[in-house]
Amino acid sequence: MNTPEKSGIISTIIRRLKKIFIKTAEERRDDILGGPIIKTILVLALPVMVSSSLHISFNIVDTFWLGRLGAAEVGAPTAAWPILFVFLATGMGLATAGVALVAQHMGAGNRDLANEAAGQVFAFLIILSLIFTIVGYIGAPYVLRWMQTPPDIYPLAVSYLRIVLLSMPFIFSYTGFRFLLKGMGDMVTPMLIKVVFVSVNVVLDPLLIFGWWIFPELGVSGAAIATSISRVTAGLVGIYLLFNNRVDIRLTLKSLKLKWRWVKQIVTIGAPATFARAMTAFAFVILFSLVAIFGETPVAAYGIGRRVIHVITIAIWGFADASMSMVGQNVGAENKKRAEVIIKKAILVSSVIMFSTGAIVILFRTGIMNFFINEAPVITEGSRYLAIYSMSIGFFGIFRILDSSYRGTGHTLPAMGLEVFRIWGLRLFLSALLALPSLPLINFGFDLGVVGVWIGMALSNPIGALASYLYFLTGKWKRKTIRR
Repeated sequence: MNTPEKSGIISTIIRRLKKIFIKTAEERRDDILGGPIIKTILVLALPVMVSSSLHISFNIVDTFWLGRLGAAEVGAPTAAWPILFVFLATGMGLATAGVALVAQHMGAGNRDLANEAAGQVFAFLIILSLIFTIVGYIGAPYVLRWMQTPPDIYPLAVSYLRIVLLSMPFIFSYTGFRFLLKGMGDMVTPMLIKVVFVSVNVVLDPLLIFGWWIFPELGVSGAAIATSISRVTAGLVGIYLLFNNRVDIRLTLKSLKLKWRWVKQIVTIGAPATFARAMTAFAFVILFSLVAIFGETPVAAYGIGRRVIHVITIAIWGFADASMSMVGQNVGAENKKRAEVIIKKAILVSSVIMFSTGAIVILFRTGIMNFFINEAPVITEGSRYLAIYSMSIGFFGIFRILDSSYRGTGHTLPAMGLEVFRIWGLRLFLSALLALPSLPLINFGFDLGVVGVWIGMALSNPIGALASYLYFLTGKWKRKTIRR
């Protein structure tokens, strides 16, 4: 039983947490433009970290239950993911324009223009999602075959992909909602919605995969249906909040009518970010094809390992999103020196966390893999992947914070160049060079097998981080990109 004293302590803690995390847009703006930098970074980053951990648990639940069925079932979402990522990356690229426009207008003190920009970005995303749903549903089997998806995985992957694609408009609705609020510095509301939709997925996954209780046994299709229902839930909640004055962004049906001056800004800022994300997503399609050359075991190991890597990069996404919002608003308010200090401090704190986390994963890699699957060859290969890639995680954090900061100020063209260089010029090229006996044109390769892929992926992070830091030193990212 709680004593009055304990109840008083709990109430005090809750009040203090509300004071820290639940703020108006104007209060967040004051903190971002003039508050303690590290404290503000942590306050903005923590909800994103929680949200990211929820998203990761979303994927881990799928992997855990499908792992009870076998390697082919685990491989189906792994095969489908690069294609979904192409669509999602394109949407997130355009949504980046929303962050830049909303953040800089808010930093400049013009909330009406921030709202107007948000409506235009949201409408753009909905139109795009409808196109992607149709194109993706029709093209799914052809692309998966082109990716050289192993025969035992192929039919499962087609089913999984087509089901998830039907929820694409709602996925884009939630993406738009999340990015627009990110521009306002509101990281808490998207996190709370993620709690809801992840909970839906956690409950539905075993019911639909194994046919528990009154539900049919649907296997991989059941995992896809659970994922789709949860994301439809998130999209509907986001739409409701945006159109009913429940969050700092306020939309109406009138605000969705596209205007050329806004479309031009969205495309100018969003196109490079979209291209970069789409190229990254397409690179993952190629990377999957490269892994698939070596068979079902590496595919399953890569699928599980990729989800584990997502877990240990939770902090990175928190610091990256905090930097995006803070740097965008400070550049909008002409606080350029503060914007530079924000980036440096975010990198410092993130690096300490990420290099430490990478070391822990290396130590416990075999136990981590064993948690997901009982097949010894998959555990061995996945452990090798985790050992090699985890050494570079801290450098990925540095790259991502710099990249997000450039996007937050609307400098998406150099960010695009750096991202494409890291993924295509480094990750894909080095992975293929190290893994294969020979590459076209150069007729040379190191023939290390799938281990070469893991090494190439790891090397891309420190080299990419160095290239991005060199652009940071030019200071060109500090220029404002908004127009009234």
